Amino acid sequence: MTMRFYVNNFVKSATITPSEVNAQFPSSNLQDDRRTKVYRSTTASCDIVFDFGSAKDINSVAIVDSGISSFGFTSATIELNSTNTWTSPAVSQVLTIDAEAGWVNYNWSSLQNYRYARLVLTNATSPVELSKLFIGKDTYLESVCFSYPLNFRYNNRAIKTQNRYGQKFFDEINTQKELGGSIPSMNKTELDTLLEMIDYASFTKPIWLNFNATNMMNDANRISGYYYLDDDPVLTLQAGNFWNVNLSLTEGM
Repeated sequence: MTMRFYVNNFVKSATITPSEVNAQFPSSNLQDDRRTKVYRSTTASCDIVFDFGSAKDINSVAIVDSGISSFGFTSATIELNSTNTWTSPAVSQVLTIDAEAGWVNYNWSSLQNYRYARLVLTNATSPVELSKLFIGKDTYLESVCFSYPLNFRYNNRAIKTQNRYGQKFFDEINTQKELGGSIPSMNKTELDTLLEMIDYASFTKPIWLNFNATNMMNDANRISGYYYLDDDPVLTLQAGNFWNVNLSLTEGM
């Protein structure tokens, strides 16, 4: 299996300018880590411009739904440019939407270096709704991944009660992904890259995790997503000067 981490999200510090906005759901919600804080348009189409302040190295974009409802758009295109002019952007990429998994992701094969990004969204019915978006550079270790076994489960957050007759009643809320496993046999260079991610995110910032492995699931997007570390991980030095680390992650909501 292979995986990519996304942690340093340029959206968080960008100046965000939407073409239209519902005042109760402003674009500043995109910089709030809580997925239920969403941006909404007023009609069934909109575009959102992100000014990063200077040219940034970008090779990845990812989007998740709100965690309690599905995507509020049916088409999405990401554009990159050196200026805030969009008649003919330098980069334009239609994004594939996995509505069942609540996951959108695209990785360019080489770094793109641009100051501006624009996300163009349409919906079958108004309004457009957008929860959380990542634009930035991945943390990718081609030869490093979770070893077997990898633990994964859906934690149903429903509240269950039972009366004296044994009848069950459920207050349906949402389902939360939980993931855990070990990354073994890292050399010191690979460890440095992982430590940079842990130093930045710890357990207080979200980690976007993208699995790309058709041998493990027909749709690996099911376990890709928007996670937090449960705690600061413990690293163990093994014989031969290789490092192991156990990671336990819970989906952010």
